[in-house]
Order: sequence, then C-alpha cells, then structure tokens
Amino acid sequence: MIRLAAKQGALDQDQLRSIINNRLVGFEYKSKIRIFGIPLIHVCRAGLDAPGIARGIIAIGDIAIGFIAVGGLAAGFISLGAVSFGIICVAGIAVGPMAIGAVGFGIVSIAACAIGYWSWGAVAIGMYAHGAVAIGAHVTGLLTISPHGGILLPD
Repeated sequence: MIRLAAKQGALDQDQLRSIINNRLVGFEYKSKIRIFGIPLIHVCRAGLDAPGIARGIIAIGDIAIGFIAVGGLAAGFISLGAVSFGIICVAGIAVGPMAIGAVGFGIVSIAACAIGYWSWGAVAIGMYAHGAVAIGAHVTGLLTISPHGGILLPD
C-alpha cells in the first residue's frame, strides 16, 4: 500500500510518478554457483526496466525457464505455474507428458479437463479415459462415449 505524506497542496505529477516507479522496480537474484555456465538459482520479478525472465537450474520468475521452473509461464523438467510446459507440469494449463491442472494435455493427464492417452478428470478424453464425462476407447464414468459402446448414460 502506498502511503502519501499529507501536504497542504496536492502532490505534483513528478513526485507521484517517482513514488509509483519506486514500487514498480523489478527484483533479480542470481546465485554465484553455476553448473555448465547456468546459475543454480535465478529469481527474477519484472519491473519497469526488467523483463522478469528467470533462467537457471532452479528458475523462479514471471517467465521461468529451468530444470525446476516456477512462474506465470514456466518451462522445465518440473514446471509449476499458471501455464506450464515440461515433463512434469502442475499448472492451470499444463502441457507435457505428465500434466496436472485445471486443463491438462499430456500422455498422463489429471485435470478438470484432461486430454491424454491416460486421462482422469471431470471431462476426460483419451485412449483410457476416467471421469464424469469420459470419451475414448476404454472409458469409465457417468457419461461415457466410446466406439465400443456408443453413448452410455447412468441408470
């Protein structure tokens, strides 16, 4: 929260701009330990003068790229974020072989809306689909759609 000192007159525009810009300054930390030239830990938050892209073995930032990536947009072997791409993803929108989230696209997908070879979710689409609504070759759920049994409704 920005607290402004009470003055007799209104703050001029330059003073107000200075106060707001001081709050919008980005933050960056890079560990001195490097593996193959890549920082072990890189934390980066965007500001007016920084893009907020973190690149490291462990990357944390608005955009994170690393072995372990945590951010709004994350890409890595293990990625956590709003939108994630990687081998093991936990996100709002997860894309990768193992996808866990609200919407998941992967070989193994566990999500509210799951699309994958093996999928579990409220809506599951895949070869092996398990969910309230399941669409695929081998399905279990309340409403199932399969080439083997057509559309099956619960009794």
